[in-house]
Amino acid sequence: MNHLYPGIARLYENRLLRTELECEQFDQALEGLAGDTEDAVIHQIFKVFDDDTEQEEVMFSLVHFVESIQMEMYLTQLLESLPEMLEHARNWAIVLNQRILQDDRYRKDYAEIAVRMPPRIRQCLAFLLEEIKEDQPRLYERKVNSFLAKLNASGR
Repeated sequence: MNHLYPGIARLYENRLLRTELECEQFDQALEGLAGDTEDAVIHQIFKVFDDDTEQEEVMFSLVHFVESIQMEMYLTQLLESLPEMLEHARNWAIVLNQRILQDDRYRKDYAEIAVRMPPRIRQCLAFLLEEIKEDQPRLYERKVNSFLAKLNASGR
């Protein structure tokens, strides 16, 4: 990873959370970023999510961190990071998107931001939402279908 913001670099180095020390370093780095919402930080933070992490509950502190960012910035950067996340952090991308789907306000804004994204990102998102829907249809089918309808209407 080249040119990561220092706080993000520390998170990234410790993201697999294999040892007590890595967990401590991760927590400290995250605390150090608190309140730092420069675009560079937010843009890079999604690189830290990794499906191979050993301590999911520690990684959840990162979920709460990104969700505390100003909503539009969070949703925009998440969308822009999706293609890359699907390679190494697919499960975390699913978790973040499920949480957005569950929140009416976030879901509405997410759709509005998503329709303005390039086709590649809209495709990644549609693919991920379909997967979420197939996995838990009772919970997500209506929400995903209405979201995809908005996404597709704009894509023509």
